[in-house]
Amino acid sequence: MLGKIEKISENCIYISLNVAADNIQSLMNLYVLMQDNVSSYIGEIVDVSRESAIINLIGEYKNNELIYGFMKKPAFNAKVDLIAPNFISNLIGNFSDFRNSLYIGMSPFYENVKIHANINALFGSHMAIFGVTGSGKSCGFASIMQSLIKKNNLTSNMNIVIFDAYGEYHDAFNITDTTGRYAFKALTSSDNGQDEKLCIPPWLLDIDDYALLLEVTDKHQLTIIEKALRNVNLFKSPNNEVVKYKNSIIANAILDILLSGRPAPQIRDQIISALSKFYTDDLNLESIIPQPGYNRTIRQCLLIDDNNKINAIEVVAEFLQQFVADDMISTLPDGSYEYSLKDFADALEFALISEGIWKSEKIFDKANILKVRIDALLNSENSLLFTYPKMVTKEEYIKALFTTKLGQKAQIVNISIDSLDDRFAKILVKIYSKLLFNYAKSLNQRASVPFNIILEEAHRYVQNDSDVEILGYNIFERISKEGRKYGVLLGLISQRPNELSSTCLSQCNNFLLFKMTHPVDVEYLSKVIPNITSQIINQMKTVPPGHAIAFGNAFKIPVLVHMDIPNPLPNSTNTKIDNIWFE
Repeated sequence: MLGKIEKISENCIYISLNVAADNIQSLMNLYVLMQDNVSSYIGEIVDVSRESAIINLIGEYKNNELIYGFMKKPAFNAKVDLIAPNFISNLIGNFSDFRNSLYIGMSPFYENVKIHANINALFGSHMAIFGVTGSGKSCGFASIMQSLIKKNNLTSNMNIVIFDAYGEYHDAFNITDTTGRYAFKALTSSDNGQDEKLCIPPWLLDIDDYALLLEVTDKHQLTIIEKALRNVNLFKSPNNEVVKYKNSIIANAILDILLSGRPAPQIRDQIISALSKFYTDDLNLESIIPQPGYNRTIRQCLLIDDNNKINAIEVVAEFLQQFVADDMISTLPDGSYEYSLKDFADALEFALISEGIWKSEKIFDKANILKVRIDALLNSENSLLFTYPKMVTKEEYIKALFTTKLGQKAQIVNISIDSLDDRFAKILVKIYSKLLFNYAKSLNQRASVPFNIILEEAHRYVQNDSDVEILGYNIFERISKEGRKYGVLLGLISQRPNELSSTCLSQCNNFLLFKMTHPVDVEYLSKVIPNITSQIINQMKTVPPGHAIAFGNAFKIPVLVHMDIPNPLPNSTNTKIDNIWFE
């Protein structure tokens, strides 16, 4: 017997040792079994002195199974013993179902004891991997994924998308598989001459996607985007219908200016400005307005007399009325036909004037910023990300996303976005995550096609931003709360967890905590993660590189894991200064 219980306080059991500390192995972090006349309990030794030890109570052992957590505690007469080495594997290691058991790493405290995770729980729930730079989180994640790839019963039904912030996982997952079970696909936001170029069809984007793309800051701008998308539908109609609709929009806009009651010079200047930018063959500044005995153009009708008035204002208004059409009704695009980002930009222009941007400077400023942003996008290299080579439906696009150049179904798709700035990378990651979530949600059989979305440097994307105020939701928070039932799961990898959305973090069920030292991050984790203990909080401050505290419903108990070094390694190693500076 290891010792005798002297004190019980909250989840700590204080024992006096029956043997001298000099005569036994190091007891720190070893597991003990405490048995009284009624029940058995499992605990971990967390503090040792020469004559005593403190045991952190983990759970109750019942019917050959550890039940994590406890409602009661051992009696003072409980027998306290170290758990036999041959029993440790059952406690912290293997799961009985081989197909559902995934090797994670080795125990640093028990020789040759492997630690496994429950695959259903690990990849069927949201998970998070945290650690400071150099703690080994990238290698740890790569090691887990390589262990998954090597399982000999792997099928093509696995769909894992990794948003690789620095392009560091390509080599780690591009593994040759002689069995033909595994296929890897790499996409990149830049032209590296090796991987496929990342590209998303603009006709698969909806109102919310364009709101993200154009960084909408006001709900009124959503109405303009909706009108623009409806315009796209109309503009794809027969040519005579397109002209009719464009004429109607322009005529209504000019009528609004004419009847605004503003000073004549201002009315004239605004109409000239509007018709210089928006016009058709039928309706422009040089359009002829026939009158008895002579003809005048619209431009000529805008002349101001000696009384500072536009005498022909009624003539112009009457001419414009013939173009006003009230029967122009259009639906939103449904992804069944293609259009370009330039088509959307053209449709947006007419949506802007139909919104009456000439009525006030305030309306103009809020609305016109959308035009400024779409023009900036069209004139940047990022526009190539929305130039898809052929017409595809949403279902066809997602299938192509997971298909390699050789026609194989890829289980892992690594999307390298290292060429994008943080702002645009965040937008693109949201759009893709939303696309996958909406697709999974639309399936007749719920969760029949699961997707795991892994976000490297997750604090760049999963933030407490303004999406909820503008759109009514944040896509990552929606996935964290609703994704599990549709089979869409998040994996968050970050060195700064305090910058993450607290909603997303609180919905994670499994954690791998590498070394964390920043007091703000440590405090944030202690408040947000519901099942974290003070023991884990203290332990993660001193975790050695390559080690992680694993806990959650995928693990039998919270356990320190020595992660294997992945082969091949991710491109995340530290710079060898001595090799560069010295001969």
